[in-house]
Amino acid sequence: MTEAPLDDLRRAVYRPVRSGNALEDTTARIVQTVRLGLVAPGESLPAERELAAMYGVSRDTVREAIRELSDAGWLETRRGRYGGTFVVDPVPRPAGPAEVAAGELDDVIALRGVLEPGAAWAAAGRT
Repeated sequence: MTEAPLDDLRRAVYRPVRSGNALEDTTARIVQTVRLGLVAPGESLPAERELAAMYGVSRDTVREAIRELSDAGWLETRRGRYGGTFVVDPVPRPAGPAEVAAGELDDVIALRGVLEPGAAWAAAGRT
């Protein structure tokens, strides 16, 4: 992948949260960055302060999203000099259609609503 499309992808993923529940949107955006490979397993996310500024939300919202994703097994927080929020290695495997419970269907549809427009936008920008 060349630098320009990667920069465009980062701008698309790290754009401000626009509507609905800011916590849900922030959580979905962080998952999107992991699934798109912008932050690989074992790498750290940008600092809470940076994420809050990029998403246009409070640090409390980012902190809560990180807490939810840590509880779900996507992230781990390390303290100390080399601390931060890191993507777990390996990343949790997404559930297949037979494994998705009825209560999770809305979450899956919402996630696709976040991922698919960005993927289409990135694909349309390629030659």
